[in-house]
Amino acid sequence: MDYPEALRYVLSFTNLAFMRHIPYAERTWNLDRIQHLMAALDYPHTRFPVVHIAGSKGKGSTAAAVEAVLRAAGLRPGLYTSPHLHTFRERVRVDGRLISRDDWARLVTWMRPRIEALPERPNTFDVLTALAYQYFAEQRVPIAVVEVGLGGRLDSTNVVRPIIGVITTLDLEHTAILGPTLRHIAREKGGIIKPGVPVVVAPQPPEAMEVLETIAEARGARLIVLGREWHYRVEDVFPEGIWVDVEGPTAAYRRVFVALRGKHQGLNAALAIVTLHTLAEAGWPIDESHIRAGLATVHWPARTELLQERPALLLDAAHTLQSMRLLVDSLNRWFVGRRVHVLFGVSEDKPITELLEILWPHVETLFVTRSEHPRAASPDHILYHLPDRVGPEVRVHARVEEALQEALAWADPEDVICVCGSIFLAAAVRELWAHRYGRLPVSDWAYQSDFPILRRLLAAPSSGALRNSDREK
Repeated sequence: MDYPEALRYVLSFTNLAFMRHIPYAERTWNLDRIQHLMAALDYPHTRFPVVHIAGSKGKGSTAAAVEAVLRAAGLRPGLYTSPHLHTFRERVRVDGRLISRDDWARLVTWMRPRIEALPERPNTFDVLTALAYQYFAEQRVPIAVVEVGLGGRLDSTNVVRPIIGVITTLDLEHTAILGPTLRHIAREKGGIIKPGVPVVVAPQPPEAMEVLETIAEARGARLIVLGREWHYRVEDVFPEGIWVDVEGPTAAYRRVFVALRGKHQGLNAALAIVTLHTLAEAGWPIDESHIRAGLATVHWPARTELLQERPALLLDAAHTLQSMRLLVDSLNRWFVGRRVHVLFGVSEDKPITELLEILWPHVETLFVTRSEHPRAASPDHILYHLPDRVGPEVRVHARVEEALQEALAWADPEDVICVCGSIFLAAAVRELWAHRYGRLPVSDWAYQSDFPILRRLLAAPSSGALRNSDREK
């Protein structure tokens, strides 16, 4: 198979109806499929140590921060994250480099007969996870950073036995799948806690922390909780990044610069520092100079990412109530007195009314649109949820490209255009901007988009391409 054929094969295992309608329970959602697949591949996930990261918010940024420091320490780490922005290859990296199209195609070709001999058909995320683990084993990475896809307890990544776990901030998200309360969500995220393996934990609401503590006690796992033995403080916040202090019982890291935007990134950076310090205490060759070097260069796109300055074009994947509040706080800090225009699109299962209520008092113009993702809410659906009071002027576009063009023409040089509501919308704008100017904002962010391949596949159902109902979630 070449890369497009291999990508189509991987996506052929997606069943969006399964993701939406079958109850999230051990009977239907379990680790049997991925365990059978790991056995068929001769257990690649056992050949490298893992930092396993779960949470509702910040797990991608935390994973990127940990990986950047491991790279600065010369450890050549693997990194597995989801979702991606432009290409599935972003999900699988070694030493900061995306898996190549040739390696992707070669591995999928090798895996195919083993997959088809399995007693039960895996899903796309199972196959992606197996591909990542096989690639890391083949590349002989000394350590891998693995981000949970959904939940934790029944997530495909959870076949690993990590050397350390991380649980970032928990919030009400995917409640139709993970459960309606923070206790339910904490139970799922806490499923990554393994016997005897330390876990670094962000401050949590009492009901969530109680669940995590119960799981940890039952499994003999040590919880290292920020706000207890370790503390952090954000010293300064700038559009270029933040300065943080992190202090614990055995070390203090003063005035560490973190090249991630937003005050909320202080927590993610602190989780990364405590995780790395714990690894260093366990004998890993990581010191303070590596931590400072890695965090000073960490990059995680579409998280308060500034593409241009006149007018300012800011991308953020904010789609929960808390992340939207944090985005508004950042806008008010960085762009005092400047008009803000928002390009807004959102998945149909998000709290659209509440998200718009947060934005409403701070926005001059609201450009409503939708990404091409099958779960994206239509502009009409978003309009139905507009607050019933005086607010910003509302402009509607069916296509993201038209919305972005009008926003750029509409805004004065001193204005701010903020793209938010969905990582898929942020990805679409990022790619449109790259095509418009012939570059992406970070020179080493090498990518070759999968969008043209996916469009060809979706346009040719008779050739076995994906249907809209089968697109990767």
